[in-house]
Amino acid sequence: MNLKLKSIAEKGNFEKERLVINVLNDADVGDYILMQTGIADGNVSIAISGTYWFPNKAVKAGDLVVLYSKSGINKDRDLDGGRKAHFFYWGKSAAIWNKPEKAAVLAHAPTWSSASADEL
Repeated sequence: MNLKLKSIAEKGNFEKERLVINVLNDADVGDYILMQTGIADGNVSIAISGTYWFPNKAVKAGDLVVLYSKSGINKDRDLDGGRKAHFFYWGKSAAIWNKPEKAAVLAHAPTWSSASADEL
C-alpha cells in the first residue's frame, strides 16, 4: 500500500483528535477507506462501527493525510521540503478513538461496484 497508518493523536480530545497517515508513494487518497473497528481476543474484529471514504485527491510521497474526528472544511498546508499535509474531517459529534477496544483499519479499495437496493 502507498499509505500507512502512523498514529492517532490527542485521543479523547474532540477538538484535536485526529488520525495521521504517512504517504509512502504517490497515490490517490480516494482509493482508500478508513474503518473504525473493534478488538476481540487481541485481534481486529469485523465489527465496523464507522467508515470514512476519502475523496479523490492526489497525494505525494512524504505528504501526510490527517483525518480529524470533528467537522471542518478539507484543506492543505505546506510543510518543509515541498511536502504537504492534507486535512480531512469525518464529521463526528464526539471523540471516537478514546477507547482501548477500538482499532483503525486502512483499506486500499481502488476498484468497487455499487447498486441501489432497487436495482438488486
